[in-house]
Amino acid sequence: MFFSVGVETPEDGNTAWGLIVPALCNDEYGCVSAADDPRGIAPAVREAILMTIEEMVQSGKYCRETLTDEGYLAYAAQDEYRDYDSWFMIDVDLNEFEGRQQRINVALPDTLIKRIDNRVKESPDRYRDRSHFLALAARHELVNS
Repeated sequence: MFFSVGVETPEDGNTAWGLIVPALCNDEYGCVSAADDPRGIAPAVREAILMTIEEMVQSGKYCRETLTDEGYLAYAAQDEYRDYDSWFMIDVDLNEFEGRQQRINVALPDTLIKRIDNRVKESPDRYRDRSHFLALAARHELVNS
């Protein structure tokens, strides 16, 4: 998933680069970090994102599917983030929060299976396989219910 990251440039050499991930900041959580130099920004923010999401998921109040990011332009326009003078997007693999794979036996009409398989073939950049398609469809229904 892509996350917007705000970067606060240090005023001097004795101050760290301040980092924030607004999509993971709310009344209960804050996803902030710091880096001593620009090379440390991406690793520091990736670690902060993973730690925050782990805590959120373990609390039982949040699930991976409900996480959304409004985009850095939306956050940069908000007063509470005005100290962050530059923004970038970082892609963080959240698959570890999915749980382990488990096989199930499902019966579906053959015409529906063909339609699913055709959609998977038409969109290989979106769907890895039939199971991935079904998992995305199930998540969509569960989040929107």
